Amino acid sequence: METYVPFCGTPPLPDDLWSRWTFDPVLLAALALLAAALAWKTTDRRLAIAGWTLTALLFISPICAASMALFSARVTQHVLLILIAAPLLARALPHRAWPVLPVAALFAVVFWVWHLPAPYAATLQSDLTYWAMHLSTLGGAVLLWSALFAALDDAPGQVVLGLAVTAGQMTLLSALLVFARNPWHDWHLLTTLPYGISPLADQQLAGAVMWTGGGALMLLGVAGLSARFFRNAAH
Repeated sequence: METYVPFCGTPPLPDDLWSRWTFDPVLLAALALLAAALAWKTTDRRLAIAGWTLTALLFISPICAASMALFSARVTQHVLLILIAAPLLARALPHRAWPVLPVAALFAVVFWVWHLPAPYAATLQSDLTYWAMHLSTLGGAVLLWSALFAALDDAPGQVVLGLAVTAGQMTLLSALLVFARNPWHDWHLLTTLPYGISPLADQQLAGAVMWTGGGALMLLGVAGLSARFFRNAAH
């Protein structure tokens, strides 16, 4: 029986990492469909191009392979996806007036589920589960940012609460990762060692990336939304 190889391949050694670009035909077709959808619906071509380019790089570049070896690389991929690519895509598309708090709660559930041990392990055993993780995470983040943008003018209080819920749940997960006494993910018990880092230290680094990097990006998002609110209020 053939051994299953995860979508991003086997964990690379440090010397091989920068040669591990992913040009899977299904991935390229999916990115082409995303580009076509954005071209059809976009209200801001520059933001759409920026969001699409970052999304593509996060899966085509060696970041994909690195996430097989380092949990911190996977978390970095997710933070960039939900806090940079997703708001760019949401801003480039027509906004929908979804209720902010339920959407924020839905995103929180999706985000937590895919970082827990059992669901995370499942993404390394099935391409279908792997893409279910990324599509639901990106889709939930785009939905959240779209709801935030739509509510900014009429319900700024909901925007504040939505951002608080999102920042709070990400901070809590970050803290659990940083202060855990044992690694959560068996997959990475050996994959981190060639990089000179223990599995627990890699997990703590992942939590720190989510906590500090994610926090900084959230602050930028708050600043951008605030600037837009005051600019609209002035008119």
